Amino acid sequence: MAPREQAHPQLDEVELVTVLAAMAEPTRLRIVRMLAEGERAWRDLDLPIAQSTLSHHLKILRRAGLVQSRTEGTRCFVSLRGAELENRFPGLLETVLACRDTVRQDACGSGTPSDRLGSGRAETVPQE
Repeated sequence: MAPREQAHPQLDEVELVTVLAAMAEPTRLRIVRMLAEGERAWRDLDLPIAQSTLSHHLKILRRAGLVQSRTEGTRCFVSLRGAELENRFPGLLETVLACRDTVRQDACGSGTPSDRLGSGRAETVPQE
């Protein structure tokens, strides 16, 4: 039985919100960071999740146009569509990959998210 070919969307049909939503989940963002280093065999994506969960995350990334897969014999390889993404959304992937954890000080800002967004609590002003 021949391996099933995966459908990869044309990037001109992919909306920015779809790409951002796919990368908003920490495990998928970790996969994108791993693939930014180069193509990997599916089995070499070493993550502490079940294979079915990995498959689900890769499907979401593929449908969002972020990754593509190819088969070679019995092995499946996954790669980031970096150049295509750069043409469609200039600077997006570079910016996302430059940002580390939002809690640490990094290129995206400094301090904790509450430092940048406020504590969410109303502050009282001392009465004079």
